[in-house]
Amino acid sequence: MLKKLFGRTPKTYQVHVEPFGTTITVGSKETLLQAALRTGLAYPYECQTGACSTCKTQLVSGNIKALSDFAYVLELEEIQNGTILACQSLARSDLAVRVETLDDGLPPIRPQRSTGHISAVAQLTSDIIEVCVNVDVAMDYYAGQYAKLAVPGIAESRSYSFASAPNTGGTRDLSFHIRLLPNGEVSAWFADSDRVGTELEIEGPFGVFRLHESAAPILCIAGGSGMAPIKALLEHGAVSDTQRPVVYLYGARTQADLYDKQLSENLIAAWPTTMRFVPVLSEEPENSDWAGARGLVTDFIATVDDFGLPGCQAYLCGPPGMIDAALTVLNHAGVRGRDIYFDKFMDRSHSP
Repeated sequence: MLKKLFGRTPKTYQVHVEPFGTTITVGSKETLLQAALRTGLAYPYECQTGACSTCKTQLVSGNIKALSDFAYVLELEEIQNGTILACQSLARSDLAVRVETLDDGLPPIRPQRSTGHISAVAQLTSDIIEVCVNVDVAMDYYAGQYAKLAVPGIAESRSYSFASAPNTGGTRDLSFHIRLLPNGEVSAWFADSDRVGTELEIEGPFGVFRLHESAAPILCIAGGSGMAPIKALLEHGAVSDTQRPVVYLYGARTQADLYDKQLSENLIAAWPTTMRFVPVLSEEPENSDWAGARGLVTDFIATVDDFGLPGCQAYLCGPPGMIDAALTVLNHAGVRGRDIYFDKFMDRSHSP
């Protein structure tokens, strides 16, 4: 009777989370991800809806209740081996879990907030600009991660990948590639006036997209401003003296949408071993002077014969359609799902 009058004490569970090496308290009505973020863990996540698998987690012990069918984004073998999605899992006992996406031995970097000033803006392609930001406090991040930028007068922050490799000990001069979208609020903000010197807020790093240690050849596939994180990855690999061959397929619409040739030449020159860069244009006029590859960038995955595709690691960045098509082709080519890493650029959540 008293329980009915005053209600029951909310049930909580203790969840030990590796590789963080800490135990958190999780309520019966909050997901593992919600509890981890509330506690302040730098838990990897992006969509929070069970669609991206960024929060993929190994259930070591205990019982959970799944809010959605993991089979939509996880392979059958993963599910059978105890892999779950933290954003879709409610604890139903004390648990022990391990964040699989952090099992590359690199410690997580806790996001921080900082104030910065725009130091430069440059046009890179017909609709992509480079925005350089000098932050008050040096920021640590892994090449491939992203930050959230909040500009004056726009309520919601936007997410953009770091476009250059980080410096040892933290980076104060940050670079981002921002695609100017039709009717986009941020696009209009930049077009309205010269924004150099403007103060903005930045929070990061976020995301788990980064170069994984391996001896396997590397296949990079990017479209649009997906160039930014791939560029950062390759710059980091060059500094780290990575001895792995690379093929980089880059998709754009027309020649006006291509980055300056010097960018790819610099990446190739700095890479310790072999790198081949293949730009592919999908809407270039037939009567133009373009002598390079034409079509969808994903059509050229099967033509890569520099190394065996089934034994490579693939890194994908760009719009959802390109990523989805590439995943299908890579799977058919025998590339294992665990060797495919991608950052799918979504409107607002991760601006292309």
